[in-house]
Amino acid sequence: MTLFKQIIIVLSIFQTFIFGAVMWFNFMSSNEYVTEQAYTDALHTANSLGLSISSVASFDDVSTAETMINSVFDSGYYSLIMLEDINKEILVKKEQEVVVLDVPAWFIRYVKVQVPIATSEIMLGWTPYGVLSVQLNSGHAYRQLWIIFKDVLAIFVVVSIIGFFCLQMILRIILRPLVRVREQAEAILKSDFIFQHNIPFTKELKNVVSAMNSMVKKVKEIFDKEAEAVRRYHELLYQDTVTKMYNRRYFNIKLHEYLTSEATNAQGALILISLNDFEGLKSNIGYEKSEAFIKEMAGCITKATENQKEYVSAKLNDTDFAILAPSSSPEAFEALCQEINSLVKDLTKRYELNEKEHFINIGYAKYYAQSDSKEIFSKADFALASSKAKGAFNINHFIDEANDEVHLLLGKEAWTHELKSAMEQKRFKLAYQNVVSCDAPSETFHSELFLRLEDYNGHLHNAGYFMPMVMELKLGAQLDHYVVQQAQEILSQKIFTCKALCINLGKEIFMQSNDWDWLEESLEGFKNMGVKELYFEMPNLIDMPTHLLTKFSKDLHRYGYGFGIDNFTITMDSLELIQQINPDYIKIQASYMLDLFGENLLDAPNRSLGIITDSMEIKVIVTNVENNEQKEKLTKMGIKYIQGSLIAEPKLIG
Repeated sequence: MTLFKQIIIVLSIFQTFIFGAVMWFNFMSSNEYVTEQAYTDALHTANSLGLSISSVASFDDVSTAETMINSVFDSGYYSLIMLEDINKEILVKKEQEVVVLDVPAWFIRYVKVQVPIATSEIMLGWTPYGVLSVQLNSGHAYRQLWIIFKDVLAIFVVVSIIGFFCLQMILRIILRPLVRVREQAEAILKSDFIFQHNIPFTKELKNVVSAMNSMVKKVKEIFDKEAEAVRRYHELLYQDTVTKMYNRRYFNIKLHEYLTSEATNAQGALILISLNDFEGLKSNIGYEKSEAFIKEMAGCITKATENQKEYVSAKLNDTDFAILAPSSSPEAFEALCQEINSLVKDLTKRYELNEKEHFINIGYAKYYAQSDSKEIFSKADFALASSKAKGAFNINHFIDEANDEVHLLLGKEAWTHELKSAMEQKRFKLAYQNVVSCDAPSETFHSELFLRLEDYNGHLHNAGYFMPMVMELKLGAQLDHYVVQQAQEILSQKIFTCKALCINLGKEIFMQSNDWDWLEESLEGFKNMGVKELYFEMPNLIDMPTHLLTKFSKDLHRYGYGFGIDNFTITMDSLELIQQINPDYIKIQASYMLDLFGENLLDAPNRSLGIITDSMEIKVIVTNVENNEQKEKLTKMGIKYIQGSLIAEPKLIG
């Protein structure tokens, strides 16, 4: 029970007790007043009637006295009028049963009104004649008390209600800082650091808020410090100090990641860019200006690729640059190379360089899923050498007839028909691969779903074969619908059972409002099916508004499901992303993780990453684990969950 409710209950009980006591004492006072008033009226009647009787009474005849008593009694205000002689013998007695109208029976039963009897002595001259006793009808007293009771009760109820709402409003104002303190504490769990600027005037609450602000400040400083340590270490390891581009080391890791991927980046081009005669450039314009030229040339490459988040550009050495461009469109590669050519040409003009001496050459080769990285580099190098042989600012493409013939066999229209018919005919098959505990491989964290395309010859192709065309043809949302529907089908029909299911989604399903609504209905469907553990996963730094990811993550948590980020890399953008979204887990490639922290398993950056993820309760899952050596190193690094061919290759469902 909240503090607010406890205080409200206690104060309400206290208020009810106080008002009830006041009401009770008021009512009892009214009862006493009515009783005294009844006695006073009865006494006045006894005295006046006694005087009247004494003027006409005689010891031999009481009829006159009786007549006078009858006339008074018949008014109905009295329950008893009795005349006794000096020997206590009753001479005249008039009595009637009390009948109370307009007063509830329960009120008469529980409220006792004792109307006193007033007496008056009657004298005939100096001789005592008798005693006259008068008692008022108690019904009048009950009626007066009932009216008083109703008025007091109405006032009590009105005052209690007003008091309750005033008390509630005052307490809300007073305790509002505590609500914000609670919000601060909840926000810290999500790594959202909120400061209270409205300091309460109550001393105790002021101290609590000030202490909470201090704690939030310190926690934020720790988080920022650790995030900065990891980011800085990442930059030192993978960034060129002059151009701030990625270096060859990082480029090789990303190339391996893309070649083993089952997403859209599984196809693309490796583009090499080489500057001619760097030594001559330094001789002509000097070391300082040549460094500035290289830096601006790197800026040209970055500018040409800045709108493509999955593109990776790197500086391989003093004069050579490379771009990893995931795409299935040859036109996109040509357009990118032409743009870089144009930007660098303008740069050489600004530096007043001779274009026949200082120029660039570009060569590129296409890569496909599961290709060999050394072979791809050899093809790109051959294309670059051919470009250099043709002269300044030449662009050359390595033609791989064997691979190109296989992958370009279908045109766009044919691909569209093939992909749509595969969904209609359910030739897209679901496969799964488990994420398991390092310490206990039999303990499964979740089972991730993968897609396989079965062609008309019965051959299965992994997602890297068809996903680039799916994205180019804008069929991503439709395919996500298919996967979710198939997942519901295999779960409802008990074709596949698992501890927890993981489904990969692309951005297209979120960028269309109807698809967003459909996805929420799907979550309801999973919930109604009794699915207790379900995760949805998206690639790192996906090109979509962060607020949509945040909304989706919150919706998943509202349903009791989880959200994960795949292919996580440590950059400032990605660290800010997990701080805003607060995912349940992040997946990091084994080659990247081991290269980043493998040289010293207990170094500060590794601990910093652990502090960040542990403080946010984010699980770290390392993927593409291929051998026991990798697993042992990861275990020493404190990694608890792994996924990869070491455990098992993806298996078809059904």
